[in-house]
Amino acid sequence: MLKRKAVVTGMILLAVVLLCLSAHPVAAANESRDPEAVAIDNTMMKALGGEAAWNAVHFVRFEFKVRVKGKVVEDNFHLWDRKAGRYRLERALPGGKHGVVLFTIEGYQTNKQGEAYRNGQKLEGAAAQKAVDDAYASYINDTWWLCMPWKWQATGVNLKYLGPKKRGAETFDVIELTFNHVGLTPGDMYHAYVSRKSHLMTYWEYTLQSHEKGAWTWQYGDYQGVKLAKNHISSDGTATINMGNVQILDTVNDAYFTDPSRMLSGLK
Repeated sequence: MLKRKAVVTGMILLAVVLLCLSAHPVAAANESRDPEAVAIDNTMMKALGGEAAWNAVHFVRFEFKVRVKGKVVEDNFHLWDRKAGRYRLERALPGGKHGVVLFTIEGYQTNKQGEAYRNGQKLEGAAAQKAVDDAYASYINDTWWLCMPWKWQATGVNLKYLGPKKRGAETFDVIELTFNHVGLTPGDMYHAYVSRKSHLMTYWEYTLQSHEKGAWTWQYGDYQGVKLAKNHISSDGTATINMGNVQILDTVNDAYFTDPSRMLSGLK
């Protein structure tokens, strides 16, 4: 659990272990999970579309657009190959420039490999490495905001049932998520509010290892039978994180993972 930056409260980075293909990998012996919390998560998984449907997803395209007081402060465009680990990230850069980074998750984890381009020109040296590092950080952070509810029983995640709690007229089951030595900030803690009506997590509160706190709503879209986040609103109403044109795709031209000139705006 590594925090990338504080442009928006709670721009959170989690360990890549939490983003593995399987929604429910085998739990380690030292993980602590209340039976009540596990049962609530299992019900939520069904409401999200079911583990088999999520594990079958090949390509995911989405955006990560952050607005604070109406101003766009971050705008990332993602294409994620969940089967082969290939990744394309496009982002708006200062001065009207356009950045593209191409990498594989394994290649980055092994030796921080990747290729970075600015306005079509390949970057070299320290500038290239910084762009690749930032792109990998965005992959971890932005996919967490997209699909965090699918990852509660990933390796290293502890679940504790805190009981029912009302927000407005609705009653929620509250689950506490903590982490066992995964990521760079394992001291992060989440309180996830699961609606008893929809069985979805529609609100979360968190305290990061840095002691920063935040709370956001979660709104969902249904994409080929799989529910993923489509929008988030901060509890004070001053910020939003919108996931843009979310798509689940069965096939994608390989050129999107090798050719920086292929813009995601042209992917249908």
